[in-house]
Amino acid sequence: MQTSTWVGAIVIVIIIVGGAWWFMSQPTSPTPETATQSNTSATTGGTSDNSGSPSGNVSTNVSGSVTTGAPMSATVTYSASGFSPATITIAKGGTVTFVDQAGTPMWVASDEHPSHTEFDGTSRTTHCATGYTGTKPFDQCGAGQSYSFMFSKVGTFDYHNHSAAQYTGKVVVQ
Repeated sequence: MQTSTWVGAIVIVIIIVGGAWWFMSQPTSPTPETATQSNTSATTGGTSDNSGSPSGNVSTNVSGSVTTGAPMSATVTYSASGFSPATITIAKGGTVTFVDQAGTPMWVASDEHPSHTEFDGTSRTTHCATGYTGTKPFDQCGAGQSYSFMFSKVGTFDYHNHSAAQYTGKVVVQ
């Protein structure tokens, strides 16, 4: 076979493989979904997707403009080996639900440990105090079996288990 034939065949294979990769990496068609916020500090039982996979996609925001397609909700499980998935991406206004499957205390809190000031600038002692009426912080404010938080601003927010600070994770809000 001639060199030009080999080069042509290689180029065609690269184009086919690249096209297949690009096609497979495209997100699926988004669907609108509404998010809610809840904080369950001491519950028992309950159901959850527990797969660690986000559910629901955003197609439009309140003003009608197209958004990134990031999901509006996701579930993160906490086990003996930490949070899974360790990094999750959601849309602004989306909710992440943390579910304790470890059987040990889970207290989800924004970094930095132990003050929890990263998300809103208030400290744990301030925003977890009885009677606090400020903006809801990204802090469970006590151990519980599940915790849900709606992220109202764009950014990357690191978090940890306040009861076992070596277990960490990250929420990316688009």
